[in-house]
Amino acid sequence: MTVSSDVIVVGGGAVGASVAYELVKRGVAVTIIERDSIASHASGFAYGGLFPTMGAGIPGPVVRHAKRGISLHKRLAPELEDATGIDVELRAVRSLDLAADEDGFRDLEKSLAWLSEEELEAELLDGDDVRRLEPALGGDLTGALIQRSHFELDSYKYTLALVTAFERAGGMHMPGDVVGLVRVGDRVAGVRLRSGDEVPSGAVVLATGPWAGTGDGLPNFPVKPKKGEILRMRFPGRDFVHRVSLGGHYIARKPDGLVWGGSTEEDAGFDDRPSTSARDSIMAGILALAPALEAAEIVQHTACLRPVSVDDFPIIGALPGYENLFAANGAGKKGILLSPVMGRMVAGAITGDPGRDPIPDEFDAARFDYT
Repeated sequence: MTVSSDVIVVGGGAVGASVAYELVKRGVAVTIIERDSIASHASGFAYGGLFPTMGAGIPGPVVRHAKRGISLHKRLAPELEDATGIDVELRAVRSLDLAADEDGFRDLEKSLAWLSEEELEAELLDGDDVRRLEPALGGDLTGALIQRSHFELDSYKYTLALVTAFERAGGMHMPGDVVGLVRVGDRVAGVRLRSGDEVPSGAVVLATGPWAGTGDGLPNFPVKPKKGEILRMRFPGRDFVHRVSLGGHYIARKPDGLVWGGSTEEDAGFDDRPSTSARDSIMAGILALAPALEAAEIVQHTACLRPVSVDDFPIIGALPGYENLFAANGAGKKGILLSPVMGRMVAGAITGDPGRDPIPDEFDAARFDYT
């Protein structure tokens, strides 16, 4: 291959695109290599929630990075629209974490305590308050925690905008299935494609999600796929302007009027096909919350594979034993939220200028062995 770059980013999802865009803004020549189409997997089907109050490592060390992610998204959304004309539909949302009994309400009280310490705005509501806000909810509800620190966006438009802005800033995007590395001793000098071609570069970033390490010549990443499925439904009205959740299920209305219901978590290997069992499970969960949704029309059922590391924390930075090889992976459900943070962390590691975003110990790729 005649293509040569300072950096090759393998993977065209939100995290890979964020790394590539941040690097090209710093004047680095970058090529994205993607086996399929841009945002054709989890980044294209994700709910797009930017929630600093839930997920692995929260409460805990991930909170500060989640808050940083929201700050960066607020700056990035108008920047991307100016550069590409694509509105990523970033918006503030209010979430209602519901309690169905007194034990559940006590758990919400505990959550409110640490949220207050983190200066994340939230408030406890009683059952009557909840029904005034969302009258379509059914069943016994003792109350809710209303979260006012949540945002969301359209994950597909966001990833597409990142890649479009990257290309307009001088970056290159090419199709290819990376199956190995070009190495000179311990130094990584490019990638090898399934076609047999080699693409040289000064450094390589692996942002291949759950497929990390599935090639014979690639490092053994401690990442596995976690399957998740979501339903999109047509349900007229103004219900579910709040995102409501209980027991692992949620209901939310998107700006286009469709109501989303989710979700599932399943170890299913690399099977990313929507399943009848997941559809039935989601419907059972959301109908227990809102019986009126029995009249909803399912217009789309999606499934995707999220990359989850063995310790549930992202894997970022230089890989030990591989000079000039970097990782940007393992963020699980937090991939969209953390993508701009991860982009800056990896770009800083490559250029030697971490700025406000050095790689923290809990995310450092060096904590694992890749042989």
